[in-house]
Amino acid sequence: MNVTIKDYVMYMLLRMRDIVGYPFKPKKELKKLKIRKDDTILDFGCGVGSFTIPLAQIITKGTIYALDKQRYATETVERRAIRKGIQNIKTIISEGDTSLENETVDVAMLFGVLPEIKDKERVLNEMYRILKPEGFLSTRFCFHISKEEIIELMEKTGLFTFMEQKGKILNYRKKEIIKEIDLSVE
Repeated sequence: MNVTIKDYVMYMLLRMRDIVGYPFKPKKELKKLKIRKDDTILDFGCGVGSFTIPLAQIITKGTIYALDKQRYATETVERRAIRKGIQNIKTIISEGDTSLENETVDVAMLFGVLPEIKDKERVLNEMYRILKPEGFLSTRFCFHISKEEIIELMEKTGLFTFMEQKGKILNYRKKEIIKEIDLSVE
């Protein structure tokens, strides 16, 4: 997957946003999440590390998985982490499959990436699979996807229950899914 001119420009604009802090500061947004320093977090669609790098300053004893479909993005995150002496970030190049073990992630973040995901239901199923029972999925609405669109998508999958809203962040917990067992006697 090669980086297009459009992708490269978008990444540069994101870096400018991170530096300038307009229309928001990623570090300030992260303070709205209930995360602990030993959590395991997946930043799905990490881009150039807008949230990944500040997360590493909070998650000092845990692990941050930075997933993106573009090698350029994950390599940028790796370079930035090295420059800052950060060692708890692991990158994954993928469009959906995380390759993580079942129920190993405390927080799965889908910030600003939902509009770009082609098979949203498949990705949400993957988030459900990797989240710990007490873990949560965190999304963020923006000009690319409205709050209503996120709510509709989450209701459609039936995998998550709304937990809380913090500004433009919507947090969801896993629904307990009870599978029906065939008790009929033959």
